[in-house]
Amino acid sequence: MAHTMPDIFKIAVDGTAINAAMTELTARQHTIVVDEPPERGGTDIAATPLEHMLSAFLACTNVITQFIAQQKRLGIDDMRMSLVGHFDTRGVFEKATVRQPFPVIELKVRIAGSISPAELDDLREAVARRCPVSVILREAGCDIREDWQIGTG
Repeated sequence: MAHTMPDIFKIAVDGTAINAAMTELTARQHTIVVDEPPERGGTDIAATPLEHMLSAFLACTNVITQFIAQQKRLGIDDMRMSLVGHFDTRGVFEKATVRQPFPVIELKVRIAGSISPAELDDLREAVARRCPVSVILREAGCDIREDWQIGTG
């Protein structure tokens, strides 16, 4: 089923500081809790803000990959993703001016289905251009090192 979207779509999120390390957010009817581990003053009941941001990158990669694959009539039976973000903490601790807190993000995507290597390469390039989180990270200067392969694991 095709979805129509306006050119500009507003996304609203509200937040409440539960304490110095925990935030409770509401996006539509969904509650999102963000916390820090004990060594940073939190209770570790939820992922950190940066883990949520990196999780959003994977989730957006999934959604946009599936959307483009459907448009191109590519068969995806299974998709597995992982990433490692290299976080430069010097800016947080004022040791240096850091313009890019994540200078490198290593992204791995494994797709199983009826897709050729050339189609996978085209898909990867389209996702890089069309996934909003990917675009934000790339425009901010992240070096996203991608490894897309056919198969699982």
